[in-house]
Amino acid sequence: MRRHRVWFGLAMLVLFVLPFLALIPLGMFWLFQQGWLLYWLGVAALLGLAAHLLLRQLQPAEPGSEAQTAAPATDSPPEPDWTPRDRAAWRSVQEVAAGAGPESINDRERMLQLARETIERVAAHYHPDDPRPIWNFTVPEALLLSERIAARLRRVTLDSVPAAHMVRVGQVVQLWEHRQLALKGARVARYLNRIWRVARTVDPFSAVLAETRDRVLRAALGEAGAWLRGRGTRIWVEEVGKAAIELYSGRLRADARQLQELAAADTGLDTVADGAMPGALRLLVAGQSQSGKSSLINVLLGEVAAPADVLPGTAEALGYRLQRPGAGEFQLIDTPGVGPGTDLADLAEQAFACDLIVWVVAAHRADRALDRAGLDAIRGHFAQHPERSLPPVLIVASHIDRLSPAREWSPPYDLERPAGAKAGSIREALLAIGDDLGVEPGDIVPMRVDTPAEAYNADLLWAVLQERLVHAGHSRLQRLHLRAGQRDWKKILDQAANAGRLLTRLATHRPPAS
Repeated sequence: MRRHRVWFGLAMLVLFVLPFLALIPLGMFWLFQQGWLLYWLGVAALLGLAAHLLLRQLQPAEPGSEAQTAAPATDSPPEPDWTPRDRAAWRSVQEVAAGAGPESINDRERMLQLARETIERVAAHYHPDDPRPIWNFTVPEALLLSERIAARLRRVTLDSVPAAHMVRVGQVVQLWEHRQLALKGARVARYLNRIWRVARTVDPFSAVLAETRDRVLRAALGEAGAWLRGRGTRIWVEEVGKAAIELYSGRLRADARQLQELAAADTGLDTVADGAMPGALRLLVAGQSQSGKSSLINVLLGEVAAPADVLPGTAEALGYRLQRPGAGEFQLIDTPGVGPGTDLADLAEQAFACDLIVWVVAAHRADRALDRAGLDAIRGHFAQHPERSLPPVLIVASHIDRLSPAREWSPPYDLERPAGAKAGSIREALLAIGDDLGVEPGDIVPMRVDTPAEAYNADLLWAVLQERLVHAGHSRLQRLHLRAGQRDWKKILDQAANAGRLLTRLATHRPPAS
């Protein structure tokens, strides 16, 4: 029966194609009678040669060739709240992604191998001394990671999959059950396409154009498919890498609620409300003695407020609470003036416990060696602790009113296009401060801070601070994550007590009589 169907199909094909094939010799005979046959053959040869050259250019590159592997793949940037250690781990992830070819996405075993390689490299990065770093996480951390991945996958599905919120799982199952019918339909369509390609050779000119168009389209789709496969492989490695960084970096030791509780306790709050992170950013104010630190504090406060709790281990530092509309709440830490006998290591520890640093430099003084030493001590301390990023550092160039000519004071001054001796002196002082302290010009704010009433550029300082609040918030979050990783014996005792109560309830529970 099957053989009869095959012969019947061939017969139908011959009967369909034969009339069109007959037109070829008849048409050539007519061209011969008209004397046009040689011209037609010449044009056909030229078109054939052009089509051959074009098709060679459109021929897909062989797997593994330079053209196949030269598809550009840009590295995805790291997350803005990552620490230097996280960014170093991300570079390892990018190395794995760069070595994965686009063909990997078609191989399930290869994709699993890439995922395992990514996880192993990230785990070894965070725990280099552990012989089995891949298992260096707790059960609560793994559960929280699963929760976050599920939430992220749900968001991507709702945003990027058409009608995902309408299609039921049962409908997907039904479509999957009819997949064989869809495959048969695709085979029939390919069979009919071959018949059509043979039939259209009756007109050579149209056939060449149509074949060229099809090849161009297939080549374009092939290039797009290769790019999509390469991008899909990179996305797979990067998503696995991001999840591994979250797991092994320790940021999953506390969920959002626990971080809110730590933030509230950080600034002495008793209650935690749902929503934004409670508490205040810690702003460290430091600089040499007589540089105008305390005057700057008074300018920021408008008036001296009641001191807040002092930082642990910094009994000489003073804390002030400040609420700024549009900028939130701050805890200002006024440190003792830096001098020849200052313990710069202790100053660096104080900076490590803060989220934003303002260093005050007297613009009219040239002795900035202690300022540079203090800033270098802070930078070096953070460099030794890659689990924290260096928080934003702003330089306040105070006492600009004392620059030459000292008797002149007619603000405001345009420092981009200085007109006059005073503006020129201020600009030169800012450039010298930037060179001496190793800071960018955009991180230096020129000010007069004698009294709150006579202050100059206080609004500019607040504007610059507000631009860095996001960075400061990331710094605070990193600090809270470190606190969450510390051993809390009270929490262990509470967990033991809760476990005891649970076991007691289970032991005293009696199933109902049947």
